[in-house]
Amino acid sequence: MTNIQFTPNPGYAGHAGLAQRLASVFSRSAAMGLLSEAEVTELNPGTVRNLVADLQLHGLAGTAGISLAPLMHDTPQPWDLATERLLEDRLDQLAQVLEESPAPATEWPSMRDVFGDELLATLLDVSASSLRRYASGERTTPDATAARLHWLAMVVSDLAGGYNELGMRRWFERPRAQLGGLSPRAALGPGWQPDDAAALRVRALAAALSGAQPLAV
Repeated sequence: MTNIQFTPNPGYAGHAGLAQRLASVFSRSAAMGLLSEAEVTELNPGTVRNLVADLQLHGLAGTAGISLAPLMHDTPQPWDLATERLLEDRLDQLAQVLEESPAPATEWPSMRDVFGDELLATLLDVSASSLRRYASGERTTPDATAARLHWLAMVVSDLAGGYNELGMRRWFERPRAQLGGLSPRAALGPGWQPDDAAALRVRALAAALSGAQPLAV
């Protein structure tokens, strides 16, 4: 999984909403295994161009190459408020596209890097042998498993701002008062689906860390 660790960039001073949305798209793309770079440390025109190119390669960019053009100029361009709002809307749309686009071919290696096969198989409620067959392409990933895998990638994208990979693994094992004293892993239970009540509560806990929800952890 691509390491995303942004340092403050003066070019985005005064554009906090835009920077936050860009970071969210980068984080989701990284968790889904869509980025070609091993590490991204700065928001700048070059990294945005690379992001759009990677998403285009996977058929997920749509018209981003045009609609995000102001973010990809090497020479800083002044934005009026209307342009900034349009850029924010486009990034929101792009984040939603990623939310709704399971990509098991790239998500398997990314999530195996984070969790390892044993814990990942437990979280996805599959056997380790089946996991390896799905990940290698020997067998097609069933839709239900692909949905769980994508849900897990989205949770990881929310956790990435506050935890390293060891911390993410421990996060799933730590009991939570909001889950009735259960850990996120235990709360999911066997045969869970992303739209189950328990999965929605776990997702909300993770989303709170990225500022998406006002729920304390």
